[in-house]
Amino acid sequence: MVKGNQAPQSIVKSGLIRNKLMLSVWWDWKGIIHYELLPPGKSINSNLYCQQLLRFKQEVENKRLALINRKGVTFHHDNARAHSSLATQQILS
Repeated sequence: MVKGNQAPQSIVKSGLIRNKLMLSVWWDWKGIIHYELLPPGKSINSNLYCQQLLRFKQEVENKRLALINRKGVTFHHDNARAHSSLATQQILS
């Protein structure tokens, strides 16, 4: 507990894993449609994201075929470089 003007003390927890993993998840109101866990140390770039989108499309065709022919489907993603690249935009259009 910090009192007054004292600086908080750092507590180091030994044994914590420093490697971070990235999990990409696509879902709709019914639940998860597709997910991919990237290997340790790997990050998403435009090429990998485009590959993921194509695999996601296959999963939608297998699990949610009604979404393929539906107008007005919303696909929301952030503005990371991999998500806003020309190659990604071409796949999404």
